[in-house]
Amino acid sequence: MKEFKTINEQIDLLKNRGLQFNDEVLANKLLLNNNYYNIINGYKEPFITAGTKDNFINQATFEEIFALYDFDKSIKDILLEHILKVENNLRSLIAYYFSKYHGNDNYLKLSNFEDFSSVNVNLETKQNRIKDIQNLISSINKEIANTINSKEYIKHYMIEYGFVPPWVLVNILSFGKLSKFLELMKQNERIEISKNFNITENELVQYTKLLSYFRNLCAHDDRIYNATLPKFLYIPDNQYHIILNIGKTGTMYTHGKNDLFALIIALKIMLSETDFRRLYNKIYGRIKSLEKKLVVIKIDVILSKMNFPKNWRDIKKF
Repeated sequence: MKEFKTINEQIDLLKNRGLQFNDEVLANKLLLNNNYYNIINGYKEPFITAGTKDNFINQATFEEIFALYDFDKSIKDILLEHILKVENNLRSLIAYYFSKYHGNDNYLKLSNFEDFSSVNVNLETKQNRIKDIQNLISSINKEIANTINSKEYIKHYMIEYGFVPPWVLVNILSFGKLSKFLELMKQNERIEISKNFNITENELVQYTKLLSYFRNLCAHDDRIYNATLPKFLYIPDNQYHIILNIGKTGTMYTHGKNDLFALIIALKIMLSETDFRRLYNKIYGRIKSLEKKLVVIKIDVILSKMNFPKNWRDIKKF
């Protein structure tokens, strides 16, 4: 466990490692208000001399590291705003199509989900699916119980009708739980929802998982600019990998599969054209703003860490 250091001691430590400060008074305030660990440990990597662990590139400044930290925060705000647009759309679509087939009374039951009862799968697969559905139903009922005293509309429906209709229920589910709900819906219902985005139901499920993952990163203020995804979240190959002529390593595309650019592709597919244009313009504006603040490294270094292809801007054209 590292010992506690005052802000001045933190600055001295960074100086000893070769980091320069243009304004120590401002740096003191920024470190105090934003946390040394969040700024330095989270964003120092592009400014570290190759082959060393802690030595900074000659003439690297604290201000540049903070600029990257600030860039990442602004990108998270932009992405979260647009992920929420898709999330709200999905909430409405899921409630509509689920209600269409199962009504609004006593709909939380095993047979209303894809339980594989009419599909030729092995016993273990069927058991795992039933377990997933039962866990989902249990967690939803628990959510209703936990919010009956804090949300008036939940209390109203439970007291007056004894149940919460799907179009009300979706408003209290986390995006992660909503994503699981979608995954466990019957295939024909997922297909109807996917048609609203002109994609397959498998693509819909995978993009929704990806959006949920990044939403959590943004909401919990985790670093996002160089985030990589666990393999089960890799997005399917799609037309944008082909249109942008993205290269491959073996059979896998090198960009837009398990990275921030994969999220950009997913939002390109699931947002309206107008909303995606706004998203693109805001992100491009933040990148250009960061570029002006970088001295010892070029913006291409950051774009490489983001795993954006060199022609990433072309996604706006299609």
